Amino acid sequence: MIDESNTKNTLSDSGAETTASLESSQKKIPEKKDYQIDIFRDWCKSCGICSAFCPRQCIQLDESGSPFVKDSKLCSGCGWCEVHCPDFAISVRQKRRRTTRENVD
Repeated sequence: MIDESNTKNTLSDSGAETTASLESSQKKIPEKKDYQIDIFRDWCKSCGICSAFCPRQCIQLDESGSPFVKDSKLCSGCGWCEVHCPDFAISVRQKRRRTTRENVD
């Protein structure tokens, strides 16, 4: 004969463990950071190094060979363009999130 009360307790315990393991395995995905890429035209000599080192192709060269920011939303903030620029003509920094009064309250 099977003891049904023991079976029910075992099933309910395993269900609680399954729920707990699912909740712990669901991690919050971090919010993507946005970066601003500034190119200082007066300092830039249009060597193209920034474009060559950009792993996400955020910086491209126009028809005259001058760099421009194609899509800053692709930027990961790695700073390779900034570090390799021989003229210090590029700045990469994280954009600040604007908080509205509604978000604060």
